[in-house]
Amino acid sequence: MENVNAPLKSVPQRLFMSKLPNGEKEFFCFICFEETREQAKQLSWRITSTNTGGSLLNGEYFITDKQREKHRIPLSVSLPPEFEDGELAVDLDFSSHHGTRTWKILSYQQKGKFRLPLDGQVLIVTGHRIGEAHRSAFQFSSQQFGWDLLPLQNDGLRLIKDSFSEDLSAQDFEGFGQAVLAPADGIVVKAADGAPDLEHVGQLPENVEYYLEDASRAVGNYVILDHGNQEWSFLAHLRSGSVQVSDGQEVKVSDKLGEMGNSGFSSGPHVHLHFMDSASILSASPLPIELNLEGGTYAPQAGEITSS
Repeated sequence: MENVNAPLKSVPQRLFMSKLPNGEKEFFCFICFEETREQAKQLSWRITSTNTGGSLLNGEYFITDKQREKHRIPLSVSLPPEFEDGELAVDLDFSSHHGTRTWKILSYQQKGKFRLPLDGQVLIVTGHRIGEAHRSAFQFSSQQFGWDLLPLQNDGLRLIKDSFSEDLSAQDFEGFGQAVLAPADGIVVKAADGAPDLEHVGQLPENVEYYLEDASRAVGNYVILDHGNQEWSFLAHLRSGSVQVSDGQEVKVSDKLGEMGNSGFSSGPHVHLHFMDSASILSASPLPIELNLEGGTYAPQAGEITSS
């Protein structure tokens, strides 16, 4: 069988692990391959630890029809606490040739200190454990370490102003219109406003084709901040007409950027937050940033209620 340094790539481009509260680590990426007349048959992979030496984990996947059609294979692994840096080696078998490639898997050492972009008690609606929507994002791989956040009423218990109903509107949420704050000092790279808010929870936009033409439209109104040291933050789904910063403006931590809304392709009012290694949401790699929360520094998980 011919050994081809085949056209394989990883999504995202830079591979980092995320830490769990128990000290274990999670790793996820897509292995992508170009279209070929021959069917992809089997993927073999091996992870080697740099700090402990030798092969740590390995496995094989038989390629499904759906994966062949999409030309990508998800790869998820749990890693022990002592794993620091390593290497992922992949071998993808086709009928008469195979492709091989290796990538570095790194622990990320963040430079900045970051707060939640909301004051008060905040519910982490969605996090980035393996299996959650952010972690498996393909077109927006920069959001793979992202969160969806909802502020609670002052007593820390309520999301909704009045009684729950089947026809909730965006304005029924306590946090709709609440100030969205800069997570750290930075410079505004891009501030976008003008996308309308969806009125009802669970409402999908009528013009879906508009979003399919340009995937970046799904984020609605947003702000991208450059915090220096190759760390950028991205805050999305802001309320229409609320963005009050402009490109090139310097901001300080806790400065108001806009208000929580329901713009873009959103299932309900929330603030989306993630960090990345460049200003491009479509090509950047995600950064596993930890936030300053309640006297500690960690990455909150879905279902937690916390505050800066």
